[in-house]
Amino acid sequence: MSWRSVSARQRTPNHFCHFMRGRYALGAAYRLAGLDSEGVLLAPAYHCVTMLDPALALNAEVHLYPLQADLSPDLVALDLLLARIQKPVKALLATHYFGIVRDFCGLRQWCVDRHIVLIEDCSHVLFTENFRAPGSGIHGQFVVSSPYKFFACDDGGLLYAPDACLLENVATRSATFFEELRGIKHVLERGRSTGRLAGDLASIDLRLADISAGAVALGNHEVIERSAPSSLFSELAAARASLRCSQFVAEHSSLDDNIRCRRENYQRWVQAVATVPNCHALFPILPTDCAPYMFPLYIDHPDPHFYWLKHLGVPIWRWDEMADSACRISQDYRQHLLHLPCHQSLTGIEMDWMTAAVDKTLHRSVAGAR
Repeated sequence: MSWRSVSARQRTPNHFCHFMRGRYALGAAYRLAGLDSEGVLLAPAYHCVTMLDPALALNAEVHLYPLQADLSPDLVALDLLLARIQKPVKALLATHYFGIVRDFCGLRQWCVDRHIVLIEDCSHVLFTENFRAPGSGIHGQFVVSSPYKFFACDDGGLLYAPDACLLENVATRSATFFEELRGIKHVLERGRSTGRLAGDLASIDLRLADISAGAVALGNHEVIERSAPSSLFSELAAARASLRCSQFVAEHSSLDDNIRCRRENYQRWVQAVATVPNCHALFPILPTDCAPYMFPLYIDHPDPHFYWLKHLGVPIWRWDEMADSACRISQDYRQHLLHLPCHQSLTGIEMDWMTAAVDKTLHRSVAGAR
Protein backbone atom coordinates (compact mmCIF):
# COMPACT_ATOMS: atom_id res chain seq x y z
CA MET A 1 0.00 0.00 0.00
CA SER A 2 1.17 3.53 -0.67
CA TRP A 3 1.02 6.43 1.75
CA ARG A 4 2.01 10.01 1.20
CA SER A 5 4.66 10.87 3.75
CA VAL A 6 5.74 14.39 4.57
CA SER A 7 9.20 14.72 6.07
CA ALA A 8 10.09 17.26 8.74
CA ARG A 9 12.00 19.37 6.21
CA GLN A 10 9.14 19.30 3.70
CA ARG A 11 6.41 20.02 6.22
CA THR A 12 5.15 23.56 6.56
CA PRO A 13 3.46 23.77 9.99
CA ASN A 14 1.56 26.93 9.10
CA HIS A 15 -0.59 24.83 6.78
CA PHE A 16 -1.99 23.17 9.92
CA CYS A 17 -3.77 24.40 13.03
CA HIS A 18 -4.28 22.16 16.04
CA PHE A 19 -7.60 21.93 17.87
CA MET A 20 -8.95 19.88 20.74
CA ARG A 21 -11.42 18.08 18.46
CA GLY A 22 -12.24 17.96 14.78
CA ARG A 23 -15.56 19.71 15.43
CA TYR A 24 -13.68 22.83 16.53
CA ALA A 25 -11.40 22.69 13.50
CA LEU A 26 -14.61 22.46 11.49
CA GLY A 27 -15.96 25.55 13.23
CA ALA A 28 -12.84 27.50 12.24
CA ALA A 29 -13.22 26.30 8.65
CA TYR A 30 -16.85 27.43 8.58
CA ARG A 31 -15.88 30.85 9.88
CA LEU A 32 -13.04 31.21 7.39
CA ALA A 33 -15.42 30.26 4.60
CA GLY A 34 -17.53 33.26 5.54
CA LEU A 35 -20.35 31.37 7.20
CA ASP A 36 -22.56 33.51 9.45
CA SER A 37 -26.21 34.32 10.09
CA GLU A 38 -26.59 35.55 6.53
CA GLY A 39 -25.07 32.46 4.92
CA VAL A 40 -25.92 28.83 4.28
CA LEU A 41 -23.99 25.61 4.85
CA LEU A 42 -24.72 22.61 2.66
CA ALA A 43 -24.08 19.51 4.78
CA PRO A 44 -24.57 15.80 4.04
CA ALA A 45 -27.92 14.42 5.15
CA TYR A 46 -26.14 11.51 6.87
CA HIS A 47 -24.19 13.08 9.70
CA CYS A 48 -23.48 13.22 13.41
CA VAL A 49 -24.61 16.28 15.35
CA THR A 50 -21.05 17.53 15.84
CA MET A 51 -20.81 18.20 12.10
CA LEU A 52 -23.62 20.76 12.37
CA ASP A 53 -22.92 22.17 15.84
CA PRO A 54 -20.19 24.60 14.70
CA ALA A 55 -22.48 26.04 12.01
CA LEU A 56 -25.26 26.53 14.55
CA ALA A 57 -22.76 28.28 16.83
CA LEU A 58 -22.27 30.79 14.01
CA ASN A 59 -26.06 31.19 13.67
CA ALA A 60 -25.81 29.91 10.11
CA GLU A 61 -28.59 28.29 8.15
CA VAL A 62 -28.00 24.61 7.36
CA HIS A 63 -29.47 22.72 4.42
CA LEU A 64 -28.95 18.97 4.05
CA TYR A 65 -28.14 17.51 0.65
CA PRO A 66 -29.09 13.93 -0.32
CA LEU A 67 -26.60 11.09 -0.63
CA GLN A 68 -26.49 7.96 -2.72
CA ALA A 69 -26.43 4.45 -1.25
CA ASP A 70 -22.62 4.45 -1.09
CA LEU A 71 -22.79 7.77 0.81
CA SER A 72 -21.40 9.79 -2.09
CA PRO A 73 -23.02 13.18 -2.87
CA ASP A 74 -25.90 13.27 -5.33
CA LEU A 75 -24.96 16.15 -7.67
CA VAL A 76 -28.34 16.19 -9.43
CA ALA A 77 -30.11 16.52 -6.10
CA LEU A 78 -27.63 19.22 -5.08
CA ASP A 79 -28.63 21.33 -8.08
CA LEU A 80 -32.31 20.99 -7.20
CA LEU A 81 -31.62 21.90 -3.57
CA LEU A 82 -29.50 24.93 -4.49
CA ALA A 83 -32.28 26.31 -6.68
CA ARG A 84 -34.62 26.44 -3.68
CA ILE A 85 -32.28 28.24 -1.26
CA GLN A 86 -32.80 31.96 -0.83
CA LYS A 87 -29.67 32.99 1.11
CA PRO A 88 -26.13 32.83 -0.33
CA VAL A 89 -24.51 29.42 0.08
CA LYS A 90 -21.05 29.98 1.55
CA ALA A 91 -19.76 26.44 2.15
CA LEU A 92 -20.33 22.77 1.41
CA LEU A 93 -19.14 19.98 3.69
CA ALA A 94 -18.16 16.69 2.04
CA THR A 95 -17.31 13.65 4.15
CA HIS A 96 -15.13 10.59 3.55
CA TYR A 97 -17.12 8.10 5.64
CA PHE A 98 -15.56 5.24 7.63
CA GLY A 99 -12.06 5.96 6.31
CA ILE A 100 -12.94 5.15 2.70
CA VAL A 101 -11.71 8.03 0.55
CA ARG A 102 -14.07 9.30 -2.15
CA ASP A 103 -13.20 11.06 -5.38
CA PHE A 104 -14.57 14.57 -4.93
CA CYS A 105 -13.20 15.97 -8.22
CA GLY A 106 -16.68 16.44 -9.68
CA LEU A 107 -17.97 17.93 -6.45
CA ARG A 108 -15.02 20.31 -6.27
CA GLN A 109 -15.76 21.62 -9.75
CA TRP A 110 -19.43 21.95 -8.84
CA CYS A 111 -18.41 24.17 -5.92
CA VAL A 112 -15.91 26.19 -7.98
CA ASP A 113 -18.53 26.93 -10.64
CA ARG A 114 -20.89 28.27 -7.96
CA HIS A 115 -18.31 30.09 -5.83
CA ILE A 116 -18.93 27.82 -2.84
CA VAL A 117 -16.10 26.90 -0.46
CA LEU A 118 -15.58 23.14 -0.32
CA ILE A 119 -14.67 21.87 3.15
CA GLU A 120 -13.31 18.34 3.08
CA ASP A 121 -14.20 16.28 6.14
CA CYS A 122 -11.43 13.76 6.84
CA SER A 123 -12.51 13.06 10.42
CA HIS A 124 -12.88 9.36 9.52
CA VAL A 125 -9.63 9.32 7.55
CA LEU A 126 -6.04 8.85 8.66
CA PHE A 127 -4.93 12.41 7.92
CA THR A 128 -2.18 14.01 10.00
CA GLU A 129 0.68 16.43 9.50
CA ASN A 130 2.92 13.54 8.44
CA PHE A 131 0.64 11.03 6.73
CA ARG A 132 -2.38 11.38 4.51
CA ALA A 133 -4.46 8.63 2.99
CA PRO A 134 -4.06 8.77 -0.79
CA GLY A 135 -6.70 10.94 -2.41
CA SER A 136 -7.63 12.73 0.82
CA GLY A 137 -7.17 16.41 1.57
CA ILE A 138 -6.64 17.36 -2.08
CA HIS A 139 -10.07 18.74 -2.95
CA GLY A 140 -11.10 21.15 -0.20
CA GLN A 141 -10.04 24.72 0.38
CA PHE A 142 -10.13 23.62 3.99
CA VAL A 143 -9.63 20.10 5.36
CA VAL A 144 -10.49 18.90 8.87
CA SER A 145 -9.46 15.67 10.56
CA SER A 146 -9.57 13.97 13.96
CA PRO A 147 -6.23 12.21 14.58
CA TYR A 148 -7.28 11.10 18.07
CA LYS A 149 -9.67 8.58 16.46
CA PHE A 150 -6.65 6.67 15.10
CA PHE A 151 -4.15 6.95 17.94
CA ALA A 152 -3.99 6.26 21.66
CA CYS A 153 -4.28 9.89 22.69
CA ASP A 154 -6.84 11.93 24.57
CA ASP A 155 -7.72 14.53 21.95
CA GLY A 156 -6.70 15.98 18.62
CA GLY A 157 -8.25 17.86 15.72
CA LEU A 158 -6.58 19.38 12.69
CA LEU A 159 -7.45 22.17 10.28
CA TYR A 160 -5.43 22.12 7.06
CA ALA A 161 -5.40 24.57 4.17
CA PRO A 162 -3.31 24.14 0.99
CA ASP A 163 -3.03 27.93 1.00
CA ALA A 164 -1.34 28.67 4.31
CA CYS A 165 -2.28 32.34 4.08
CA LEU A 166 -5.90 31.39 4.78
CA LEU A 167 -4.94 30.29 8.29
CA GLU A 168 -2.95 33.38 9.31
CA ASN A 169 -5.70 34.72 11.57
CA VAL A 170 -6.52 31.41 13.27
CA ALA A 171 -5.43 31.40 16.91
CA THR A 172 -5.79 28.79 19.63
CA ARG A 173 -4.49 28.68 23.18
CA SER A 174 -2.14 25.95 24.35
CA ALA A 175 -3.27 23.46 26.95
CA THR A 176 -2.25 24.20 30.51
CA PHE A 177 0.14 22.01 32.48
CA PHE A 178 -2.76 20.49 34.41
CA GLU A 179 -4.72 19.81 31.23
CA GLU A 180 -1.68 17.97 29.89
CA LEU A 181 -1.45 15.89 33.07
CA ARG A 182 -5.17 15.11 32.93
CA GLY A 183 -4.84 13.96 29.32
CA ILE A 184 -1.94 11.64 30.16
CA LYS A 185 -3.93 10.25 33.11
CA HIS A 186 -6.90 9.46 30.87
CA VAL A 187 -4.70 7.63 28.37
CA LEU A 188 -3.01 5.57 31.10
CA GLU A 189 -6.36 4.67 32.64
CA ARG A 190 -7.71 3.47 29.32
CA GLY A 191 -4.54 1.47 28.74
CA ARG A 192 -4.98 -0.35 32.05
CA SER A 193 -8.66 -1.15 31.51
CA THR A 194 -9.39 -4.77 30.69
CA GLY A 195 -12.46 -6.89 30.26
CA ARG A 196 -14.27 -4.30 28.21
CA LEU A 197 -16.33 -7.03 26.57
CA ALA A 198 -18.13 -8.89 29.32
CA GLY A 199 -18.59 -12.65 29.34
CA ASP A 200 -17.20 -15.41 27.17
CA LEU A 201 -18.35 -17.14 24.00
CA ALA A 202 -20.22 -19.84 25.89
CA SER A 203 -22.33 -17.31 27.77
CA ILE A 204 -23.61 -15.44 24.72
CA ASP A 205 -26.47 -17.87 24.02
CA LEU A 206 -27.69 -17.80 27.63
CA ARG A 207 -27.53 -14.03 27.89
CA LEU A 208 -29.16 -13.56 24.50
CA ALA A 209 -32.00 -15.92 25.42
CA ASP A 210 -32.62 -13.94 28.58
CA ILE A 211 -32.49 -10.57 26.81
CA SER A 212 -34.73 -11.61 23.92
CA ALA A 213 -37.32 -13.08 26.27
CA GLY A 214 -38.14 -9.64 27.63
CA ALA A 215 -39.91 -6.77 25.99
CA VAL A 216 -37.93 -4.48 23.72
CA ALA A 217 -37.80 -0.90 24.97
CA LEU A 218 -38.13 1.06 21.74
CA GLY A 219 -36.40 4.40 21.45
CA ASN A 220 -38.32 7.60 21.87
CA HIS A 221 -38.40 8.99 18.32
CA GLU A 222 -39.22 12.65 18.43
CA VAL A 223 -38.43 15.77 16.42
CA ILE A 224 -36.83 18.54 18.45
CA GLU A 225 -36.55 22.09 17.17
CA ARG A 226 -33.05 23.35 17.90
CA SER A 227 -31.15 26.38 16.64
CA ALA A 228 -28.22 26.17 19.05
CA PRO A 229 -25.34 23.67 19.26
CA SER A 230 -25.79 20.44 21.18
CA SER A 231 -24.23 19.76 24.57
CA LEU A 232 -21.29 18.16 22.73
CA PHE A 233 -20.10 21.60 21.63
CA SER A 234 -18.23 23.91 24.00
CA GLU A 235 -17.32 27.49 23.14
CA LEU A 236 -14.47 27.34 25.68
CA ALA A 237 -13.02 24.15 24.20
CA ALA A 238 -13.30 25.58 20.68
CA ALA A 239 -10.32 27.86 21.26
CA ARG A 240 -7.96 25.30 22.78
CA ALA A 241 -5.25 23.49 20.87
CA SER A 242 -4.78 19.75 21.23
CA LEU A 243 -2.55 18.47 24.01
CA ARG A 244 1.15 18.42 23.25
CA CYS A 245 1.24 14.82 24.47
CA SER A 246 -1.49 13.95 21.93
CA GLN A 247 0.51 15.55 19.15
CA PHE A 248 3.56 13.58 20.29
CA VAL A 249 1.64 10.28 20.22
CA ALA A 250 0.30 10.94 16.72
CA GLU A 251 3.78 11.90 15.57
CA HIS A 252 5.56 8.83 16.95
CA SER A 253 3.04 5.98 16.75
CA SER A 254 3.70 3.10 14.37
CA LEU A 255 1.63 3.89 11.31
CA ASP A 256 2.27 0.52 9.67
CA ASP A 257 0.98 -1.40 12.70
CA ASN A 258 -2.03 0.90 12.95
CA ILE A 259 -3.05 0.35 9.34
CA ARG A 260 -2.34 -3.38 9.34
CA CYS A 261 -4.36 -4.10 12.48
CA ARG A 262 -7.30 -1.96 11.38
CA ARG A 263 -7.41 -3.64 7.98
CA GLU A 264 -7.16 -7.10 9.53
CA ASN A 265 -9.99 -6.38 11.95
CA TYR A 266 -12.15 -4.91 9.18
CA GLN A 267 -11.56 -8.00 7.03
CA ARG A 268 -12.50 -10.21 9.97
CA TRP A 269 -15.83 -8.40 10.16
CA VAL A 270 -16.38 -8.84 6.42
CA GLN A 271 -15.73 -12.56 6.66
CA ALA A 272 -17.73 -12.97 9.86
CA VAL A 273 -20.94 -11.42 8.48
CA ALA A 274 -20.70 -12.90 4.97
CA THR A 275 -23.04 -15.78 5.87
CA VAL A 276 -25.03 -14.05 8.60
CA PRO A 277 -28.70 -13.37 7.76
CA ASN A 278 -30.54 -10.07 8.21
CA CYS A 279 -27.50 -7.91 7.43
CA HIS A 280 -24.84 -6.99 4.92
CA ALA A 281 -21.55 -5.10 4.93
CA LEU A 282 -22.00 -1.66 3.41
CA PHE A 283 -18.48 -1.78 1.96
CA PRO A 284 -17.44 -5.45 1.69
CA ILE A 285 -14.37 -4.63 -0.42
CA LEU A 286 -11.80 -2.53 1.39
CA PRO A 287 -9.74 -0.29 -0.93
CA THR A 288 -6.05 -1.13 -1.04
CA ASP A 289 -4.84 2.13 0.49
CA CYS A 290 -7.58 2.44 3.11
CA ALA A 291 -7.07 2.66 6.86
CA PRO A 292 -10.65 2.04 8.04
CA TYR A 293 -12.13 3.97 10.93
CA MET A 294 -15.16 1.76 11.59
CA PHE A 295 -16.90 -1.22 9.99
CA PRO A 296 -20.35 -0.17 8.72
CA LEU A 297 -22.93 -2.97 8.92
CA TYR A 298 -26.47 -2.63 7.59
CA ILE A 299 -29.02 -4.64 9.59
CA ASP A 300 -32.49 -5.42 8.30
CA HIS A 301 -34.28 -5.36 11.65
CA PRO A 302 -32.92 -2.71 14.03
CA ASP A 303 -35.89 -3.44 16.28
CA PRO A 304 -35.06 -5.60 18.15
CA HIS A 305 -31.57 -6.60 16.91
CA PHE A 306 -29.91 -3.28 17.79
CA TYR A 307 -31.54 -3.39 21.24
CA TRP A 308 -30.34 -6.97 21.86
CA LEU A 309 -26.78 -6.19 20.72
CA LYS A 310 -26.55 -3.15 22.98
CA HIS A 311 -27.76 -5.13 25.98
CA LEU A 312 -25.30 -7.90 25.23
CA GLY A 313 -22.59 -5.27 25.60
CA VAL A 314 -21.42 -5.12 21.99
CA PRO A 315 -19.74 -1.71 21.47
CA ILE A 316 -21.80 -0.43 18.55
CA TRP A 317 -22.86 3.03 17.46
CA ARG A 318 -25.26 4.52 14.96
CA TRP A 319 -26.15 8.07 14.02
CA ASP A 320 -29.76 7.98 15.10
CA GLU A 321 -29.71 11.61 16.22
CA MET A 322 -29.51 13.73 13.10
CA ALA A 323 -31.31 16.64 11.50
CA ASP A 324 -34.47 15.72 9.61
CA SER A 325 -34.21 15.63 5.83
CA ALA A 326 -35.93 14.25 2.75
CA CYS A 327 -32.94 12.03 1.94
CA ARG A 328 -34.26 8.48 1.70
CA ILE A 329 -30.81 6.93 2.21
CA SER A 330 -30.10 8.90 5.38
CA GLN A 331 -33.54 8.19 6.79
CA ASP A 332 -32.90 4.49 6.24
CA TYR A 333 -29.32 4.43 7.55
CA ARG A 334 -30.29 6.39 10.66
CA GLN A 335 -31.45 3.21 12.39
CA HIS A 336 -30.21 0.44 10.12
CA LEU A 337 -26.51 1.29 9.74
CA LEU A 338 -24.33 0.18 12.63
CA HIS A 339 -20.77 1.36 13.26
CA LEU A 340 -18.63 -1.49 14.61
CA PRO A 341 -15.09 -1.06 15.97
CA CYS A 342 -12.02 -2.22 14.08
CA HIS A 343 -9.33 -0.18 15.84
CA GLN A 344 -5.80 -1.45 16.32
CA SER A 345 -5.96 -2.13 20.06
CA LEU A 346 -8.65 -4.81 19.78
CA THR A 347 -7.43 -8.25 20.78
CA GLY A 348 -8.22 -11.47 18.96
CA ILE A 349 -10.38 -12.56 21.91
CA GLU A 350 -12.38 -9.34 21.74
CA MET A 351 -12.89 -9.71 17.99
CA ASP A 352 -13.99 -13.33 18.48
CA TRP A 353 -16.53 -12.27 21.11
CA MET A 354 -17.96 -9.40 19.05
CA THR A 355 -18.28 -11.36 15.82
CA ALA A 356 -19.90 -14.27 17.68
CA ALA A 357 -22.34 -11.93 19.43
CA VAL A 358 -23.37 -10.32 16.13
CA ASP A 359 -23.66 -13.72 14.44
CA LYS A 360 -25.83 -15.24 17.15
CA THR A 361 -28.01 -12.16 17.53
CA LEU A 362 -28.76 -11.69 13.83
CA HIS A 363 -29.45 -15.42 13.40
CA ARG A 364 -32.20 -15.14 15.98
CA SER A 365 -35.56 -14.97 14.25
CA VAL A 366 -37.71 -11.92 14.83
CA ALA A 367 -41.49 -12.10 14.67
CA GLY A 368 -43.03 -8.95 13.24
CA ALA A 369 -39.70 -7.17 13.11
CA ARG A 370 -39.30 -3.95 11.19
